[in-house]
Amino acid sequence: MSAPTLSDIEAVEMQSIPVGYRDTPKEDEDDSDDDEVDELDMIAASSKLPKQKDPALKRHSYMTYIFVCVAAILLLAGLLRGGKDGTSPLNARTKAMSDDLSTSSNTGDNMIIEFTVANLRTNSQNCTHVDKMLQCIPQHNNATNKFRIQLHDEWAPIGVKRFQELTKANFWDDSRIFRVVPNFVSQVGISSYPDVQKYWDSLGNLKDDEVVGSNRRGTVTFATAGPNTRTTQIFINTADNKFLDKQGFSPIGEVLPAGDGYGSMDVVDEMYSKYGEEPDQGMIEEKGKEYLEEEYPLLSYFVTAVFV
Repeated sequence: MSAPTLSDIEAVEMQSIPVGYRDTPKEDEDDSDDDEVDELDMIAASSKLPKQKDPALKRHSYMTYIFVCVAAILLLAGLLRGGKDGTSPLNARTKAMSDDLSTSSNTGDNMIIEFTVANLRTNSQNCTHVDKMLQCIPQHNNATNKFRIQLHDEWAPIGVKRFQELTKANFWDDSRIFRVVPNFVSQVGISSYPDVQKYWDSLGNLKDDEVVGSNRRGTVTFATAGPNTRTTQIFINTADNKFLDKQGFSPIGEVLPAGDGYGSMDVVDEMYSKYGEEPDQGMIEEKGKEYLEEEYPLLSYFVTAVFV
């Protein structure tokens, strides 16, 4: 397929990408302590204090008693009171923290992912996919079936976090690179298992990250269908597509240079492209692997994706 024109690329890119995630809104805890005050007044009014001969000692004992009562009531109320949704305070705080993490920084671990790819154009006859492993003939360079992506939290923290979640859940395993437009993008991110895709779709769309990085060749970006519609689909830019920056496409990472035992963009460039944009995304979501293997058996796909 010849390289598309700029107008063709823009039109094609924006017309065929489904929706995905929704951030879960935070639940506000009920901070009202009116009930606590009423209960405190009732306890204070009905409590019988021991008689003391010394008025000063009596006043001291009374204040100590009040202090202990207040502390006990506040402690009990804190343990029993839930949020508006009926959850316990611990669960409510955990939920709020989980929501906050959707926009927090991810540092250190899980920032590099190694992908193993099957059905590449030049070596599909030399490697066989068996039980999530590629078995290749001895003279085959196995590095040409692997590449690595470096995530950049400083570019797009929300997108990076979702990509990490998908990787931890083994979402990418068996995922077909269903849309390959040479000199533009290679796109993946619809599970070959409909139930898996339904689960992730049920979570709703992701909020957009600010565009910090640029869509140059080798960068990895979530596909969208407009503002705040990122889901599970990503694409790898196989050309400099900086015009996508102004359309709100925020890169989350980039393909690393080749290293010991893995390749780079040379692997991405070998993803099978003869089907172009023929695979129907709706049919992939509905029938998954059954549809893909019957209609598009030569599609390249991810065998595994693991943190390194």
